[in-house]
Amino acid sequence: MKNSIKMIIIMVIGIQANRLMAQSENYKTGIYLTAQDYKTGKLSYVPEIGKKLKLHEFLGGNQISVTSGSKKISLSKRDVFGYRDGSKDYRFYQNDAYEILDTAGFPLYAHVQLIPQGKGYARAETYFYSTGTATPVLNLTVANVYRSFPEQNDFRYSIRNYFHGDADLMAYDSINREYQLKYLYFEHQHAKGIQHASL
Repeated sequence: MKNSIKMIIIMVIGIQANRLMAQSENYKTGIYLTAQDYKTGKLSYVPEIGKKLKLHEFLGGNQISVTSGSKKISLSKRDVFGYRDGSKDYRFYQNDAYEILDTAGFPLYAHVQLIPQGKGYARAETYFYSTGTATPVLNLTVANVYRSFPEQNDFRYSIRNYFHGDADLMAYDSINREYQLKYLYFEHQHAKGIQHASL
C-alpha cells in the first residue's frame, strides 16, 4: 500500500515536471515582428502549449500562422522579421527562412534546400550572409563578400588572399569559437580604428 502511494506521488511529480519543461520549451518559440525585436529577444505571438508555428513552406508559401491566446493568427512573412524555434533563430527573406548562425559584425545564415540527386532529392545546407539585419540575403561567395564591403579595402583584399574557394568562407575556428571570416573582418576593423586614432 505504502509503495503504491509512493509510486503515484512519483508519477504525479514526473507528469508536473514534464508539463513545466514543455511550457518552458514552448516559450522559446515565437515570432520576431521586427529586426529590433530580434536584437532585444522580444517574441510576439508565442504559441499555446502543445502548438507549433506553421511556416507553410510548401511551394513558397508566404504566410506564417500560430495559435496564440486561443486565437489563430496568420501573418505575411514579408511583414515580420523572423521567428525563434527552440534555441534557433530564423530570418525571413523572400518567403524563405534562413537560420541565423552568427551576427557579430554582419549576419551569417544557413538555409536547407532540396537538390536533385539521382532519382530523388537530397537535403543540402547552403550558406548566406547580409551586411545587416535589414539588407538583402546573398549567397556566401568570395565575389559577393568582396563587393559588399567597398569601403574596407584591407578586408576585401584579405578575403581574396585567405580563402581559396567559396566553401572556405565557412571555416570555423573551434578554439576561438568564431568563423575565420569574422576574425578577418574584426582584425581589419581593429586596424582601421588604430589608423584613424593615430591621425
